[in-house]
Amino acid sequence: MKIIFWGTPKYSSEHLINIVKAGYEVTAVITQPDRRRSRGKNLSPSPVKKTALEFNIPVYTTQSISKDQNIKNLLIKLKADVYVVVAFGQILPREILDLPKLGCWNSHASLLPVWRGAAPIQWSIINDDSKAGVCIMAMEEGLDTGPVIKQESTIISDADNLELLTNRLSNISSKLLIQCLENIKLTEGLNKQARLKKLNAIDQIELEGKPSYARQIKKEDYLIDWSQNARTIIKKILGLYPNAFTFYNGKRIKILEANILRNQEKILIHKDINDNSEQKNIPGEIIMINKEVDIMIMTKDFPIQIKIAQLEGKNITDGFTLSNQSNLKINDTFGN
Repeated sequence: MKIIFWGTPKYSSEHLINIVKAGYEVTAVITQPDRRRSRGKNLSPSPVKKTALEFNIPVYTTQSISKDQNIKNLLIKLKADVYVVVAFGQILPREILDLPKLGCWNSHASLLPVWRGAAPIQWSIINDDSKAGVCIMAMEEGLDTGPVIKQESTIISDADNLELLTNRLSNISSKLLIQCLENIKLTEGLNKQARLKKLNAIDQIELEGKPSYARQIKKEDYLIDWSQNARTIIKKILGLYPNAFTFYNGKRIKILEANILRNQEKILIHKDINDNSEQKNIPGEIIMINKEVDIMIMTKDFPIQIKIAQLEGKNITDGFTLSNQSNLKINDTFGN
């Protein structure tokens, strides 16, 4: 069974590694073009391209698959049996979906029909969902609307940030995808409808949850709004880890780890707390700085303890060290 693999980020590259290690023949990889992925001027290949080259798999890039006739001609020549798509980043047109005789299959990191789209893991955390998951589905022209042949869920704990949950879902997804490839291989000779029936495909209308859209994360999404509730802020920090940020005196400060402090009695034992700020709920104001609690910032309801952060141009450090680096003082305000 010849496979063409479509993907771009690290999450996707882990799937490619597992598929190859499981013994499947990946005849080609399609990924996004090399880009400037950091502050440097040099172009960098996608993680999937790097992985493919390590396995000596031919790699092809496309800026827009719907307009790229060269790639379309190539796909016709390659005559792959199956297309596997994991976070490729572009929508495949019908003429491509119809090419492989055993179908196009996508692993999507949500419990469909919830969080269709580009950033399902981020939004599941930011939205404070109780669980996340993976669905393996047959691809169609709609955005993540195809029938599902396999799914598995996982609880989102309060300790889960984007990195931890992404790694867990990647492991789940790789396992499910390999199981599905074994089953798909057994459908050779069947037409599309017979194949879906044999694979026990479920229409998304029959699945739990209402359709929702996980739009691409924008630059402005990373900025912390201290006037929100503490839990909303914490979930943004976790869901956009490690890049949620605030400003102080015009400098960017990334917040990597923070906790909600709800026990007011424990907070009030510290003599250096700014009681007035807490009583008035002044969002973004620093109400405590010391080695025990690092930095404490007021939100709409509860204070937040800044445990790990990074001042622009500096290394990641604890909150108390950050306060010295930034010359923070009680009554100063984040967000300016």
